[in-house]
Amino acid sequence: MNVSDSQSGHRYRLRERFLKSGRSSFADYELLEMILAYAIPRKDTKIIAKELISTFGTFASVFDQPAEKLQAVEGIGPSGAAFLLSIRAILTRYLEQQAQRAKAISSPEDVADFVRLAIGANQRECLMLLCMNAANRLIHHEILVEGTVDQAPVYPREILKPALIHNATAMILVHNHPSGRAIPSEQDNNMTDRITTLASEFNIVLHDHLIVCPSQAFSIKTGRSL
Repeated sequence: MNVSDSQSGHRYRLRERFLKSGRSSFADYELLEMILAYAIPRKDTKIIAKELISTFGTFASVFDQPAEKLQAVEGIGPSGAAFLLSIRAILTRYLEQQAQRAKAISSPEDVADFVRLAIGANQRECLMLLCMNAANRLIHHEILVEGTVDQAPVYPREILKPALIHNATAMILVHNHPSGRAIPSEQDNNMTDRITTLASEFNIVLHDHLIVCPSQAFSIKTGRSL
């Protein structure tokens, strides 16, 4: 469907309303409709936006989907999927730099949003490591392993190696649960205890082990959802 003059006018009015009133004046589908217009210029993006939210349940969950699921929605195509994935990447980078600029990481909440966005929606289980210096500032982070849909093999030396290389004095482990439930297993708790003990032999403190999914993070050290 080509964009008619009336549709072009509608898009212009959406942009003007956004610039004047901001997000609060928009329904979720209107926000999605407006941004999709930049990636899909020749279709009615209101229909596509409503279908995305209907298919995936919420505005936020649209951005948690992999490319193949997004492209399964009629009208999205490779360009639309890449655009939506890029927005998630931009948000992740924004939160990443906030964590890097922070004077200190004093609680799991300080990094929860960043790591949830970074790996929470991954369809495979991943293990991520965050390294801090003596001032508790983030000095390095990386995804150490990407496993299967329900497990990621963990080798203690592969966790400690980057921490030692970067002269970290503290670290935070993070892994995701593709099932969507941020609840620790007995294996998760045992691994936390094991890494805590091993790290202490190198004068490195394991501040926490977080479990994340798209909508939630759980701190094993504090035993609570974040």
